[in-house]
Amino acid sequence: MLRTALTVVFALALATPAHTAPAPGPCEQPGAIGSIVDRPGLGRPTANNGSSCVVPPGHVLIEVGYRNQTTVGNAGTSTLEVFPLSLIRIGLLERTEIILQPPAHSNRSGAALISKSAIGAQDQGFGFKRMLDDRPSFQDAVEIFYTAPTGTPKGSAGFSAGSPTYTLSYTAAFALGKSVGISITQNAIANASPLDPGGATHFFSYQPSLTLSYGFMPNFTLAITDQITTPLGPSGGTGNRDLVALQGVLSPKIVLDVEYEINALPVSPAARQHVVGVGAAFEL
Repeated sequence: MLRTALTVVFALALATPAHTAPAPGPCEQPGAIGSIVDRPGLGRPTANNGSSCVVPPGHVLIEVGYRNQTTVGNAGTSTLEVFPLSLIRIGLLERTEIILQPPAHSNRSGAALISKSAIGAQDQGFGFKRMLDDRPSFQDAVEIFYTAPTGTPKGSAGFSAGSPTYTLSYTAAFALGKSVGISITQNAIANASPLDPGGATHFFSYQPSLTLSYGFMPNFTLAITDQITTPLGPSGGTGNRDLVALQGVLSPKIVLDVEYEINALPVSPAARQHVVGVGAAFEL
């Protein structure tokens, strides 16, 4: 009797289908560089979040870019060039990466609308990102990023915050169809006033953004982003920037992008801004 029972149990075990692991989502598919890159981003600093994906373990992703901002006002026109907007992302353990942000070179010229014409370097930064989910229709991640007051000259808007800043981010992406996607990023920022050389003025900002993307042809994606920042400084104010970007994946290891950005809510009507930029990312 015992022998018969064991035979039946063994036969049932063989007949039960083996549990299969869930298929990896878009972040972990081979050649997913288009989903991994953080750039392009809004604003003058290097984009260090925006993607819910991380770099695979043992791989390195290098992102670079050039940004040319034009401000038009009653006193004339000024330009601000920022490059190379580099970001180095290193895959550590599964679903975890570290982020290194070298200084970016800034060159301001033309009318002194915001500050005097100057050449300087932006602050350096360091961070960690952890991917939480990677499903076919949903991906999300959390990130913490620290920026050190290494930029020069001190006390110049757009070059250095004058004090450490901290950003806690959450990004989630949703697939609405084969070609359409939507993502949200929520940034909580412990900020410092860039106009305070001593870094003594601190304030907190909330920065949500929404991105709608459409893959209109193989390996090419059009994305539209709207971002709100409140407050912009210790004295308050709200910022609103919009970005239109085109991304092309040239190979499983190389992606290029071009973008156009406007300041939809300038501090004053006499300080209208628009930005053009280009960039690339390379996976090693």
